[in-house]
Amino acid sequence: MSTPRLIKDIQAGRLTLTLTENGHRLDELIAFASRLNPRRGYLFVSRVLGKHIPVRPSKMDAIHAELAQAIQLRGNTAYVVGMAETAVGLGAGVARHLGKLHEHSVFHHTTRFLVLDPWLRIREAHSHADTMHMARLEGDALQAVKTTEDLVLVDDEISTGRTLAQLAHALMGQPELSRVKRLHIVSIVSWLDEAARAELLSLLPSNIEINFVQLMAGTFSFAADPEYQATLPDNVDVDFCDALSAQSAPLPLERQGLYGLLLGSYEALLEDEFLSRNLQVNKPHVVYGMGEFLDTPFRVALALERSGMDVLFQSSTRSPIALGDEVANRLEHPAPGDSNKTHFLYNAPLERVPLAFDGIGLPHLSQALETAHRLQANDKQEQVA
Repeated sequence: MSTPRLIKDIQAGRLTLTLTENGHRLDELIAFASRLNPRRGYLFVSRVLGKHIPVRPSKMDAIHAELAQAIQLRGNTAYVVGMAETAVGLGAGVARHLGKLHEHSVFHHTTRFLVLDPWLRIREAHSHADTMHMARLEGDALQAVKTTEDLVLVDDEISTGRTLAQLAHALMGQPELSRVKRLHIVSIVSWLDEAARAELLSLLPSNIEINFVQLMAGTFSFAADPEYQATLPDNVDVDFCDALSAQSAPLPLERQGLYGLLLGSYEALLEDEFLSRNLQVNKPHVVYGMGEFLDTPFRVALALERSGMDVLFQSSTRSPIALGDEVANRLEHPAPGDSNKTHFLYNAPLERVPLAFDGIGLPHLSQALETAHRLQANDKQEQVA
């Protein structure tokens, strides 16, 4: 059987794809867009991640479960780390299903929020906001990690894996992870060919077993269009956010994995603050998370869908993406911590009722996103009329 080879033309240039594993799932899993970023012009846009494209919560949950079931643990627990910001929700979902399948799991994620006394810091070379760190593990999550033999690093797609290699070395150098014997590199899509995988293996810690898990794999090349000149918008957010430092009580974002979250066979109840919103139950809704605050809004959307409502889910992001290709529209709201900077939400389903959650005690942010949604929906209706 021949290996499928596809050409995808985007504003930034031409992607040539060779699909080597589950290529039939391409249209199910990813779309394509152009970054407003001179470091890297192309963007693989997940259709199942709940970030740049709205998705059914049940579909997201099924992807989380599929990945978790494919991870063969050495022990009966796992320490799962999601990469900020895009894979925070994916990592939490994988960790939740691993917790149900095994004794328990711990979810933790990298962050671009400022925290006191960060545990470690890494750089993501291709990102417009290239530095992130991790808060220190606390409480029962810390104690559980000390006994686990399995470290699970989760990202939405892997092109080189160099950032994951940095993170793996930083984590494996911590005494809390002295029991880890197996590293799992988990993604929805992997673009590592044999040479790239060998290079990544050479960069990873040599004293542990390495396992790769993905739903689709292939290779690609990119030919940039010289006429596409990408520049970062003046109002793009490239800095760490200090929005948590002014708060005294733990905020929702801080309770969903910033300092580690122990997950087991039980399903934690959603707080009333997330389910007490006035809903028009007979109308289609879209639930919006914001930035790294993905998991709780996703669980709200999933609960609403399971109750019979017509619901989609996605999240805003700090990433600047060009309109066009498979990006139909863009909403904006002030960046947390700096109202002069902007975060974005793409492909908003404007025909739906928006329900946004900020997660950091700044409800004006979620209100701004809902207002931007309604204004653009009204503009669209007027253009049609």
